Amino acid sequence: MTRRANEAVATYVVGDIQGCLASLRALLAAVGFGAADRLWCVGDLVNRGPDSLGTLRFARDLGERFATTLGNHDLHFLAMVHGGHPHRPGDTLEALLDAPDRDELAGWLRGQPFLLETEDWLVVHAGVPHVWNLAAVRARAAELQTAVRGAEHPAFFKAMYGNEPAQWDDALTGMARLRAITNHLTRMRLLDVAGVMEFSHKGALAEAPAGYKPWFAYPSRLPGKVVFGHWAALFGVAPDQCHPRTRAWGVDTGCVWGRRLTALRLDDERLFSVPAMERRAA
Repeated sequence: MTRRANEAVATYVVGDIQGCLASLRALLAAVGFGAADRLWCVGDLVNRGPDSLGTLRFARDLGERFATTLGNHDLHFLAMVHGGHPHRPGDTLEALLDAPDRDELAGWLRGQPFLLETEDWLVVHAGVPHVWNLAAVRARAAELQTAVRGAEHPAFFKAMYGNEPAQWDDALTGMARLRAITNHLTRMRLLDVAGVMEFSHKGALAEAPAGYKPWFAYPSRLPGKVVFGHWAALFGVAPDQCHPRTRAWGVDTGCVWGRRLTALRLDDERLFSVPAMERRAA
């Protein structure tokens, strides 16, 4: 059995799905996902993979048993719907954008948070910078959530993209502040000691530019552990290479690139993984 004998209900946090619905179904079958269990995702439900439409419908239909933090690919889809942004090379969102329930699905996705919490865990898409404590990440995730859910959300999506400001400053206001929060929670990988983000590097740690470290390598100001995604190149094909088990657990193991889909069961810190069912993304 995959479930602990004394555990009636479990919470699984799955890595970046990115439209790989067949892999998600295989993973849920492998863990013995029960009728009362909860499925959380670190974000990036859509794009690059073959079935973003089916993935959103599946997640939505789980009702209160499902929740996700919003990732950069999710925001890209919403920016196309609400902000007029065009397709980018590698996008696989045509079926979703053309679906009769597109607006309903976009509204459901827009209602998802940027932070999920239990007593011991935080779930975010990219990570939490070392310059933020728990109160700060809660407040800034709430700020961003208000902007995305509010009546002025089209203006936010039109102005969302950009690498500046690359460093957090409490004095930031307006769109600059919202963009900085967006980049920290959904795009961040590397920072320097002062908290300046580096956006170009997406590869392995051994190839990181001098002066930058992954966000989780700095002393944490958080009381608990963090589950994150967004960085498929960080880990090998096996989920037991996740780093480090004491504080930060990465669960993006590159399913959309033909590798594996991974989930962490929060209740007993057990990792589950299945090979990707889809063809490797181009």
